[in-house]
Amino acid sequence: MTYSDINPMGNNDSIQQPARMQTWLIAQQELLASFASKRGLFVCSIFVIIWLWLLFYPIRISADAMNNPVGNSFILSILNLLGLEPLKDWLLAEFAVYWAVALYLFPGFSLFMAADQMISERKRGGLRFLTLRCSRGQIFFGRFLGHMLIQTGLLIITLAITYLLLIINSTQYWLEGLQIIPLLLLNLILVTSPFVALMSLLSVLMNSVRMASLMAVIILLISGVIINMLASYFPFLSVFHYWIPGMQVESMAQVTPDIALLSLWVPILQSVSFLMLGYGLFKRQAI
Repeated sequence: MTYSDINPMGNNDSIQQPARMQTWLIAQQELLASFASKRGLFVCSIFVIIWLWLLFYPIRISADAMNNPVGNSFILSILNLLGLEPLKDWLLAEFAVYWAVALYLFPGFSLFMAADQMISERKRGGLRFLTLRCSRGQIFFGRFLGHMLIQTGLLIITLAITYLLLIINSTQYWLEGLQIIPLLLLNLILVTSPFVALMSLLSVLMNSVRMASLMAVIILLISGVIINMLASYFPFLSVFHYWIPGMQVESMAQVTPDIALLSLWVPILQSVSFLMLGYGLFKRQAI
């Protein structure tokens, strides 16, 4: 897909297309850039290979230990050390370990996947071209939607591989596996969304992809330490923890996905806040 697909030369009908259609075309452009380009296919292939290794080695070994605790006290003691003892109570051990791993890895991966939503194209002049055919809101939210669809696609791939692993190990639980997949998918999409939204904001503020990624890491790591230090003297400042993406992940990893739904207001609030701030800045930015 090219920019001309959004408004082909000589065809003014696309200018009058509904805003939702224009937003979807921008999102589709991001999807094609990630899944149809050589670079995108290479990154996605590496991602799938890494997840295959994680699923069929660390996750499978941990799941086997949870299914057969006799003789596997070492693996179980590691889970206890990490504060993941509740995972032992899951009926589907494969999905239990996947749940804990995905909650931590997917948000971090999304930071780097979504780091270049605006920066490179702004430097090339592509954003100026797009603003002649789309509103800034359609561009901004279309890019966010596109990257969320990319994360959703990757999540579905890893869930399908995990389900295959479950079928291989415990055929009798095929129905239970199908029933838990939607809950896992919903939780992980919403947990990932504030990280993508944060990169939407930083892609407006920063002038390089490297600086955007570095700033995201600083926000996630250093801001938590600073807030903890300040909250020890001024307890009311602890409320700022709610603005750090992923602050609820540790507690979510210790409960089942249906209970974790109760914590999802936090990433939803974070996502909306980052997007509104990013869009407000993008509307006033010179491109």
